[in-house]
Amino acid sequence: MRLQVRRRLTPTVLTAAAVAGVVTFSLVASAPAGNAAARPSSAYAVSAEGQVPIAKTPYAESLDGKRQTSTALELPKNPLISVRAGTATAGNDSASVELFDIVIGPDLLSQVKLPPELQQQCASLPKTGAADLPLPDLALPDLGLPLPKLTTKDLPVKNLPDLCNLLLNPPKSLLGIDSLNVWCSGNQGGVDIGSLTLLGQTIKLPSTKQGATLPAAPLATITVNSQGKHSDGAFTITGLTINLGGAETINLASATCAKPATKTKPKPKPQPVNPAPAQVATPPSAPVPTPVKTHQPVTG
Repeated sequence: MRLQVRRRLTPTVLTAAAVAGVVTFSLVASAPAGNAAARPSSAYAVSAEGQVPIAKTPYAESLDGKRQTSTALELPKNPLISVRAGTATAGNDSASVELFDIVIGPDLLSQVKLPPELQQQCASLPKTGAADLPLPDLALPDLGLPLPKLTTKDLPVKNLPDLCNLLLNPPKSLLGIDSLNVWCSGNQGGVDIGSLTLLGQTIKLPSTKQGATLPAAPLATITVNSQGKHSDGAFTITGLTINLGGAETINLASATCAKPATKTKPKPKPQPVNPAPAQVATPPSAPVPTPVKTHQPVTG
């Protein structure tokens, strides 16, 4: 399935990687990241570093364990990538990301004009036996990028009819993804990827679990379901990481689960001390009188 054109791609390293047609799919675990400082749970939909930097968008972070959600209907203007919608959510030791209609490298092959000799060969293809015709080795236009010069033999085609079709009917994007969902809870998580197309061709992933791979290639690598544990106990899972020859790295749908910082309990207020009741002095008891015997005179 082809996604709709978003905008015209200006020359970037992405264009050369697409023209080279060399992409790797792999599912690997990343090395633990060394960070002793405690971090909160967080999530973001898209980020990119390199010739076309893109900040984490949208981004959500939970500092106190309460559920936080951030949504973006479009990315900052750039020639590299577009999405229809992205939502990032982070909470108490949990995080998730939802992405829809992702387009990377729109209209990239439309910039390549067929050399006159190739145009002639494509126009005169025989009705039968064309698949057996050899591929011509013709230089492609210089894209002004720090990459080797490319020829028609670098394109991902098997024969001359495929080459003619690719250049005469260029795909709408380098990479198109219907949907990408990522989640984590505690120290585990998962990835769900919808229909994926590469240069107009549907790519079927063998699995989204760690360990499965597709054939390797030198200029661009797509990593699926990259997972890593941090030294502070946090866990991060990233749906797709696209490395374009080391010059551009795109991360799609990344979630980090970490228990929120422990809340400091307020110190109990000191309780007032009741003074001891005053001692009341008891007056001394009067002595018991002692009777005195006397003789009274008798009269009469």
